This record gives sequence, C-alpha cells and structure tokens, in this order.
Amino acid sequence: MNPLTASPNTETSRADTDDPLVLRANAWCGAEVVGALNDAASLEWGERPEPRPRATRDDRAPLALDLSQWSDPRVGWGLVVPDRDDCPPADKAIGLDLCEPLQTLLRRRAPAPVLRWRADLPEGRLRRYAPDGSAADLNLRGARGTGALAVPYYLLIAAGPTQIPWRVQYRLQTEAFVGRLDLERNALARYVDALLSDWPRSRVRRSRPLIWATDHGHPDITRLMRKTLAEQLAREFADDREHEFEMDGGVLIEREATGARLIQALIERDPAFVMTSSHGSTSPLDDTAAMRATLGLPVDQARQRLALGELARWDAYGTIWYAHACCSAGADGASNFSDIVAARSTLRETLDAIARVGAAQAPLPSALLGGARPARAFVGHVEPTFDWTLRDPITGQRNTESLIDAFYGGLHRTGSWPIGLALHAHFHAISGLLLDHADALQQIAASVTGARERARRTKLIALDRLALVLLGDPTVRLGDSG
Repeated sequence: MNPLTASPNTETSRADTDDPLVLRANAWCGAEVVGALNDAASLEWGERPEPRPRATRDDRAPLALDLSQWSDPRVGWGLVVPDRDDCPPADKAIGLDLCEPLQTLLRRRAPAPVLRWRADLPEGRLRRYAPDGSAADLNLRGARGTGALAVPYYLLIAAGPTQIPWRVQYRLQTEAFVGRLDLERNALARYVDALLSDWPRSRVRRSRPLIWATDHGHPDITRLMRKTLAEQLAREFADDREHEFEMDGGVLIEREATGARLIQALIERDPAFVMTSSHGSTSPLDDTAAMRATLGLPVDQARQRLALGELARWDAYGTIWYAHACCSAGADGASNFSDIVAARSTLRETLDAIARVGAAQAPLPSALLGGARPARAFVGHVEPTFDWTLRDPITGQRNTESLIDAFYGGLHRTGSWPIGLALHAHFHAISGLLLDHADALQQIAASVTGARERARRTKLIALDRLALVLLGDPTVRLGDSG
C-alpha cells in the first residue's frame, strides 16, 4: 500500500487538537513524554523576556549578491573557534594555533577569516584578530563577507558544545548560515578531505530520497509529525513536476518504519537525502551514562532504538540526514524548557535527565560525520521538539512549511542550494516569533486577556526552532552519483 494514497487528507484537523494545557514532546523514556501547563510557574516562564531580534541581514543584501555562492568574497566562508590567551594575536589571525586539518581547510578556502568566541564577549559578537595584532569584536549586522572588519555569511564552528556552547550556534544562525564540526582530529581530517574533494566516488543518488516515519496513533506526537512533516515532504517528492524522484520503496511509514527496514532501504537506495521522524531515545532516566550512549537515536515503530552497529552496514558517504527526533543532535547542560511544565510529569523528568547528560553531541551524527566514510551533513535537534511548533495550538494550522521548503525546495529544487542557505528561512521566522513575544509582554503589563498564554506559546515555539542545528559544513550541497 502506498502510504501517500492511503491517507488522502494529510493535513491536521481539529480531531488532532489536544488539551491546550498539555504539552507533548518527541522524546521516548519508555513512556509518552507529556507535561501539564496549568500552573503559575508555567505562565511565569513565558513572561521571562527574550532578546528582541533585529532584521536578518540577507533581506538588505544587494540584488546582485547571490548568497548561494559562498566563494564570492562579498558572501564568504569563515571558521569559528574558541579564543585562547596563550597564543600571539598575529598567529591567531591566520589560525596557526589550529590543528592541521583546520589549517588545511583555511588554506584551501583563503581568504577565510578566523573568528574567535570567548565567554566574556557580548552575545552575538565574535573576535577577529588582525595580522598586526589588533582585534575587533564584530557583530553580524555590520559588513559581511571576507573583507576587513567583516563577518562571512557562512560560518563553521569547529568545536564541541562544551567549548562553544549551543546557545552561540542558536544566536549566530539567526543571521548567518552556520554549521558545526565536533570531531576528534582523525575524524576531522577525514571529513575535511571529503569536503575539499566533494565526496569523490560517492554512490548517493539525488533521485532516491528516503522518508521514514513512525506513527503510534493519536494523541502521540508521532502522528502529528507524520502528518505535518514526513508525509508532506514525501508528497512534494512524489508530485515533483519534473518527475525526477523515484519514490517507490522510498516512503516507510508506520508498520514499515522499523529499524531493519530503514537499514535495508538505506543500503538498497543509496539516498543522497534521508529524513527520519520518530521519538528520540532518552532512557533510562536514572542512568546518565547509559542515556548518553544512545541519546537521540530514532525509536522505531516497535519502540526499539536504531542499532548503530547495524547501521554500519550502510555506506553513509556523502549523505545528508535530517532526524526529527528529541535530542537527535545532542543535549545541553540546562534545558530552556524546564519551568514550563509541572515538576511531576514525564516531560519535566525527561528534561532534567537530559540536562544531566551535559552539553554533548548525539551518537548518530558523531557516527555519520566521524566515520571512515563521512556523511555530508546532519540536521537535528538539541533537546526535545514539541507539538506546538508543528501545529498552531489555537487554529490547528500546519507550521512546517519552512522545513519542507528547505529540504525539498532549497536542497533539491533550487539549483541545490548549500544546506546552510536552504535552512535559513526556518531560522528567519524566529524574529517574528520573538517580536510577538515582546508584544505579548507589553500586553501583560496592560492586563490584556490571554497575553500570558500568548507569551508562553510564542517563546516556546521560538526556542524550539532555535534548537534545530546543522552539524557539518554549511556550504555542502546535495550529492549525486548520476
């Protein structure tokens, strides 16, 4: 049975709308992860202000500037690394303190600025040293590109989240096209070699994307994820006006969404793009080391984690993978969402357990990007993702168009944009959400009915969107073996 024809109405409906005082996440700790919102602490969380955003720079770019051309010096690519005080500023200006793989990358992509992050800088600023030893703390609202006192549009963070926190990536990606490499030296060297040679002799096929989505039935969040994201994206490929995509066997939903079928399809199809939609593993809650070892792994229809050992049977060389699952990209040492739900709920207990893991990259992207034959990129989430971000909790409206446009339109259709550029519309929408949150805070001061609930809702959706991250270089494009 074709899953795209079996469910003719893939839009959400009012029947899918749950209790507005219950929040659902796509984590899996052995039970559905939910939390009640009907207490004062939850509303107070929504009233804590977030920084009011400024307009993103690409809206003001000259018409002649093609942001997909990262090698144009007006666009540019640069490296973001931790600052250090034991190295002369002139050496830091050209990255002489960096490991050989990063120095090779800088030489091959010259002129490429080296930008430094340090904890004492104001949010949104990066330090750039000059060969004469001077330094400037730059923001992304000034000059862009590779020139003096400029910040490139494409930024690669070459550090783990304990060295450069996730929040730095969240902030930068609202105004730049940002990726991250958190790899040990040998794995980093393999990735850089593949990047600079554009994954030679990769077998991936652009025409054979793979969509895999679990569905545990209403009201489990996987039903909503299937309807609003996985099936919508699969339908775009199936209805492509040029008929470029071979979707027979490329859509595995519900009963077909097992770990074994996923690995078999990966081997058979050699997809250039993979999208998985499922719960992400966050168990056991009382064993931090065991949780860290399997954090964010897709949980299949039989509620079994994807086996990384079995996944090694497939050659991931040159693939781009998007995993819509809790913690698919990693965890942070403190959750942005802890205070929104009641303390005695599976969601609060799960958030607290994830925080105990600390700032870390998840094992799936580490295996894909750091393997002997590395993938191109991985897109995933830090912390859980929530139902409100997929579907408007007031109207039931589907809110996943930016992701569908990124992966189908930007990555596959629009001349194969670089992955960082393709994702930018998703982050651009955060500005509007934070403006709505700021407006709601003003309405709270004016005692407007419903303002506190609006503040909570817009803040949660904005922070959820921010926690989507790109792992890998932001300039990579979709591969194709022809």
